[in-house]
Amino acid sequence: ALGCRTPAALHVMAEAMRQAMVASALGADLVEVRADLVDPEPGADAQGLAASWASPALATASLLAAEGQHTPVLLTVRTAAEGGAADVDADRYRQTLRETIRFLGEARSTGRFALVRAVDVEIAHGCLDELADAAHEAGLLVVASAHVFTTTPGQQEMEDLLDRMQRQGADVAKLAVMPRGPRDVARLLGVTARAGEELDVAVATMSMGPLGAVSRLSGAVFGSVLTFATAGGAPSAPGQLPIDRVRAVLDLLPPLPQDRP
Repeated sequence: ALGCRTPAALHVMAEAMRQAMVASALGADLVEVRADLVDPEPGADAQGLAASWASPALATASLLAAEGQHTPVLLTVRTAAEGGAADVDADRYRQTLRETIRFLGEARSTGRFALVRAVDVEIAHGCLDELADAAHEAGLLVVASAHVFTTTPGQQEMEDLLDRMQRQGADVAKLAVMPRGPRDVARLLGVTARAGEELDVAVATMSMGPLGAVSRLSGAVFGSVLTFATAGGAPSAPGQLPIDRVRAVLDLLPPLPQDRP
């Protein structure tokens, strides 16, 4: 699949792989590969698009392994509706991501791409339970995700959303919201603490933009198991900070209690 790509697409993939190596070297616990940022081959059919989505994660995993790195890879295809670059409707998203998961499972079965460990599934498209089943059959963990770019929902709405992610098969329930004031950030962190204590799956939350940066740095104290940082490239979401600064802050904070997922 790599040999059929345009020079521009190959450049983007090469830069993504370079950033993955930088992130791994700087202590990232997980590398997220944003496949939606790599343009697919022009005129690609559904299977070709799925191969296009799978290829960046497989190539990154192969490079990390070849360099003796063991950082796991999360494949994310972020749709335009959730702030990404993949302009696909819900049905095409479901069909293509399911085929992508199949590709990843077959590749992992060879033993060469074992570092591909997880796939992101957006809950808004109504196919989380189906794709979670497919991912688990392929040996992949599922990060269910939801993004609210205009506001911070109410406490009950956020708690219900995280609970629905768990019920539909997520291994990690991820929620990103936009604050309008400090109380919004505090509300999200409170929801995070409650969900971390009450749910049986891991929770990852973040308040976006400059105002929410504190949630990216201190979320672990409240039970959030993941925070996302940049590794030399532009942020893929509002408020992401450079990994070296994030790692320095995290090293100063107390670790998660051992009874958390």
